[in-house]
Amino acid sequence: MKKVFLAIFSASLLFGCSKSSLDLVNPNEPTPAVLKSEEGLVRGALGIYNKFGLEFWWIALANHDAMGDSYTISAGNFSWRWVNQVSKITLSNGTVLTPPQGGSQGTELKNRNDRSFGNDNAFYNEWAALYFVNNQANLILDVTSKSDLELKGTADQVATKKALIRAYAYWWKGFTYSRIGSIYIAGVQADKFVDGTLMNNEFVTHDAIVKLGNDNFDACVAELNKVTNVETYNALFKRLIPDFTTSGKGGVISPDAWKRHINTYKARNLLVNKKVAQMTNADWTNVLNLATAGITQEDKIFTMRSADVNDLVSITAWSPYRLQIGWENISERLVQDFKAGDERYTRNIDGPYAAYGNERNRGAQYATRWYLYEIGDGGDWASTTTGLAELPVACSYEENALMIAEANIRLGNIDEGLKYVDAVRDYQQSGLAHVSGTGLSQANALEELRRERRIGLFLKNVAFYDARRWNVTAPAAQGGGRQHAWVIKPDNTLDANATIEYNYLDYWDVPQNELDFNTPSNTSAPVKSN
Repeated sequence: MKKVFLAIFSASLLFGCSKSSLDLVNPNEPTPAVLKSEEGLVRGALGIYNKFGLEFWWIALANHDAMGDSYTISAGNFSWRWVNQVSKITLSNGTVLTPPQGGSQGTELKNRNDRSFGNDNAFYNEWAALYFVNNQANLILDVTSKSDLELKGTADQVATKKALIRAYAYWWKGFTYSRIGSIYIAGVQADKFVDGTLMNNEFVTHDAIVKLGNDNFDACVAELNKVTNVETYNALFKRLIPDFTTSGKGGVISPDAWKRHINTYKARNLLVNKKVAQMTNADWTNVLNLATAGITQEDKIFTMRSADVNDLVSITAWSPYRLQIGWENISERLVQDFKAGDERYTRNIDGPYAAYGNERNRGAQYATRWYLYEIGDGGDWASTTTGLAELPVACSYEENALMIAEANIRLGNIDEGLKYVDAVRDYQQSGLAHVSGTGLSQANALEELRRERRIGLFLKNVAFYDARRWNVTAPAAQGGGRQHAWVIKPDNTLDANATIEYNYLDYWDVPQNELDFNTPSNTSAPVKSN
């Protein structure tokens, strides 16, 4: 894959560079020669976090949340105004509102799929960040496969260290392939360095890329099974994650907890890459089996925070901060999905106030009457104070529990599924009365599930995946859209019964940044969506 280093190098320069980032022997950007030492290898592994960049921690994650209508972004930066541009809003009186500028989301994003747009090419950012991470993981695997690796300790300690570092690399490869396959129409398998690059112009379908993710997760488990010295494992794991991510849900992830995390991610990979209408009972059973062996309440997970030292999100450049300063605004539709009496609403939602967010007349969907309370003032989600907000990098206990809930409800085990909805609400201290044991129909149980995934999984990486699989983002002609939606009308009053046609792309095109340097083979899968 010839392009990867070119595009990724551009990404690293975009948000600034320093002498050290260009120093070929800098231990934080180590060469294979440096990596063969234990210290160099640990630094190289920890350096995976740096490879995500702001393209991921801010831009990509915000793209998903905005497309999932958890919050809205009207700013033109990074093409966000086009990323969450809906095709049509029909008010309850029949008035039809169309975008004041431009066309559908897909049209506008495709029009900007060109290298000349830089980071305003929305298709570029997540692709670049994830392949950058993948490449660093490849380097770690390559070095640890060599006989000249210099690890310290007894044979038992060395074997555990090697297994842990290789598991870590395979985990991140599984993560990156899973995300690439869950958002792009196609991708490439980039696993082996050849003459300093990754040569592969055989693009494969997004489903094939997701399978690569699962395959790498399996390889991670195989390495974890080689761990025999727990003390050595725990000591080294602490060095492989940023020290400011070890509080809250972050910390040392035991081999067994890590395997559970992988089961949860595999369940997500199946769940979010099919529309609900395409899921079979066998699919739901597979989701149930995986999630039943997934993350528990007590498990540590991979997390991200801001930090005063060695920060990875530039302190201000991620959603927990930007939600507090007007760059990202809580959606009316998210607030609409709270149940009456939910203490998470009381802790987090501030309003209603005079409508704001659409001052530049870019679309009624951007307007809102709500703000978020700071974590320091009792909120759960957002803060301008460094280090307070925590985001899961991959999956969470709540996501796992709600997959168990949904699979059970879809399979007809309604009350059993609702117990997990109740469990998540209890875990997040919602104060809501339990819905299990109340005789709900399957349709009503699924509505409880839908609302809980909206609220309980806010800022937990699944908002767009859910909207897509529930068919909300599909064209109206295909049964898509949201009915009975809250929308702020042009006169800044609420319409509580509007219809929104989002009409978003299901999967994104491969960015032209890739294709300009890596022409697909004649047998490649399509690289552009319909």
